[in-house]
This record gives sequence, C-alpha cells and structure tokens, in this order.
Amino acid sequence: MKLKLLTDEHVPPDVVRALRRRFPDLDAVSIYDTDWRGLPDPPLLEILDADQRTLLTRDVNSIPGHANARLAAGRTHGGILYVDSKRHRQTEVRGLIRRLTEIIQRHGGEDWTCRSAWI
Repeated sequence: MKLKLLTDEHVPPDVVRALRRRFPDLDAVSIYDTDWRGLPDPPLLEILDADQRTLLTRDVNSIPGHANARLAAGRTHGGILYVDSKRHRQTEVRGLIRRLTEIIQRHGGEDWTCRSAWI
C-alpha cells in the first residue's frame, strides 16, 4: 500500500486507530503520536514531503495556499486530503472513517505526491 497518512490536529486519533484495524498494512499516524504537533504549516508540509506522507486536514484556509506556494516554487508535497466540514462535521467520526475507507480501497495503492482531493 503506497498511501502513507498523517491526520492533523483537527482529526481525532480514533480515525487512525479505526483505519489501522481495517487496513493493517496502512501506514497511518495521528499528529498526536508525533513531535510535529503545533508546527506551522510550511515546515509540516516540508516534513511530510520528505516522508512522502499525505496530510488529512480540515485546515482549508491556510494549507491550500502553502501547498500551492510549494508547487509554484517547483517543490513537491506528499499529498493532501481536505475534509469538507459541511459533509463531515467535526463530531461525525464514523462518516469520515467510512469515506476514508472508500478512498483507501480505491486509491490507497497510488502515488499521492502533489495530489489533493476533497472528501
């Protein structure tokens, strides 16, 4: 499985635990289990790019600008999955897990470098 996932601070760690149960081979990490918590977006995107890890985020205000700036500068990013807060409320974890399960089943084996999608 190619997709390596990091969930940001706006995604409960339960999401990663559920995905790992469903997909034992999935490399999924919650930011709460790393030293990256609280990092500003640009250094976080740099780390994720180096690790070839895709970010799952609800931060649709600043992350897109930083990701686009990286691309405009000829740099890459590890991929970004944006959570649509209208479709998946912060407290609605089950629906988010279901949608992520679909994405992993369909696209988990693909390269996510410089790729983004809304879920």
